[in-house]
Amino acid sequence: MVSQFRTVSIFVVFNLIFYSQSIHSQQLALPNSVISEIGTHKIYVKDFTNRYSEYLFTSGTKDNIVTRRSILNNMISEYLLYNVDDNQKIFSDPEYQKELNWDKKQTILAYLKDQEIFAKLTATDKEVRDAYYKSNEKISVRHLFATTEEEANNLYKLLENGSDFKNLAKQVFTDTTLQNNGGYLGYFSWGDMDPAFEDAAYALNIGEISKPVKTKFGYSIIKLEDRKPHPLLTETEFLKKKKHMEKVVRMRKKRAAEIEYLNKLFDPNKVWFNEKILGNIFNNLSYSTQYSNENSKTQTSSAVCVKYENKFYKQTELEKRIDLIPVFHREKISSLEELKTIIKGIILQDILYQIALRKGYDKQQEVNTTISKYYNNTFLKYKRKEIADKTAFPDSVTYKFYTDNSQYFKSSDEMNIQEIILKRKTLADSLITQLKNGTDFGILAKKYSIRDWSSKNNGEMGFAEVSKYGMLKDTLWKSETGKLIGPIQIEGYCGIFKILGKKTGEIKKYEQVKNDVVRLLNKEKSKSVMQEYIDKLKSKVQIKVNEDLLGSIVINN
Repeated sequence: MVSQFRTVSIFVVFNLIFYSQSIHSQQLALPNSVISEIGTHKIYVKDFTNRYSEYLFTSGTKDNIVTRRSILNNMISEYLLYNVDDNQKIFSDPEYQKELNWDKKQTILAYLKDQEIFAKLTATDKEVRDAYYKSNEKISVRHLFATTEEEANNLYKLLENGSDFKNLAKQVFTDTTLQNNGGYLGYFSWGDMDPAFEDAAYALNIGEISKPVKTKFGYSIIKLEDRKPHPLLTETEFLKKKKHMEKVVRMRKKRAAEIEYLNKLFDPNKVWFNEKILGNIFNNLSYSTQYSNENSKTQTSSAVCVKYENKFYKQTELEKRIDLIPVFHREKISSLEELKTIIKGIILQDILYQIALRKGYDKQQEVNTTISKYYNNTFLKYKRKEIADKTAFPDSVTYKFYTDNSQYFKSSDEMNIQEIILKRKTLADSLITQLKNGTDFGILAKKYSIRDWSSKNNGEMGFAEVSKYGMLKDTLWKSETGKLIGPIQIEGYCGIFKILGKKTGEIKKYEQVKNDVVRLLNKEKSKSVMQEYIDKLKSKVQIKVNEDLLGSIVINN
């Protein structure tokens, strides 16, 4: 169920932690005192202190007058951009409206999680003390990584039968550092790694090897090398940090509690799809996101497309629901399986949203305050883009930027390799021996490689961008032409490779990359362009700032 939840949770954005900050002001800086005026609009001390304390909390910045001025200037600029400038084009943009609705719904769902899951998590005194001691002890480990449980179990059996940990690391890792150091990760502290990995590592004795541990990345077998505990831990220090450690312990329980909560509400395996109608939706979606050609859409069916328990969804309804998703999420739907994941997310979201509305979470003041913040962020994103799109640089400026930064406009490095992909490492070892003894690579690839392309083409893949080879790209690119590489473990398979040729990327002509040049130039100049734009808006209204009041506010974190 864990992996099933992962695919569904793309639609359930639960990343909000509500917090409060204690702010005290001197009598001079009463909450309703005016710290700035923009025309007839007033910014009050309470508005500034809320914004400023939030910034200090999230950034870890120390309070100082320069930062105070910066935050107040941001508040003034945001007001000018939203209220003084003409924003009709943004406000009437359907995608902008979709993002606002998305912000609202996800914030309500985040609050649901906070109340129904996180707020109910507890931390015992024993758990908190254990966490405190672990957080003051560094450990060093080495590990073996596998993408599947079966592969991890096979590695563990090899260790039980006497295989050397370091030799196995050379076989399972494509990263040359981990290959050569036996999977050694060095020293780390509690809280630095995946929680499941850490819990298993800290439970080991020095020299002991764990059974396969499932993490969010795959499976790891861990060997504890050393411990460095803090020499002096006092009860006084523990009590000082107890509240913080309680929160840390609760946070570490969050993911498991989340999965348990969602599993009680929704079983993705019970979702039924009409594959034919689903194909229609995918085709329509492809046309709308790639070509915007309404005439190319397939016929719409009135039959039920998706069923889950007592809920029924037809094609038209699902297409409308998918269309309400912001484009940056819609564009990720590139297969029928991803479409199914999105639809499961819609069903789960419906269930959660109804719970949130029944409990009145959409009416909570802190929810609506947070929604306003997200609305502001979304508006600023669109506004920055609008201003950037309006900015035109002379061709001489863009060409100079191109010549000064030519390394960013190179074509990709390419290489041509031969490969043999196999299921069994024992066969891979045998083929390596034959290749070293002079057997033709192409003949063996044609006979043994389980990938159709390589078996049909004597193992030759043709020139392709180095990035195509993912985690193997560095290993392959750094290898000499003609050299045999492998066997390398790849997601449960074994690969043998040979470099046939390399092409180093060359700088592209200006005409080919002009749009990219303009985009990067806009990005580099965005701060100065935005400031010039805001300065023009400032000239349209009178702005006053009470500097004495700004400096007198006392912020207690």
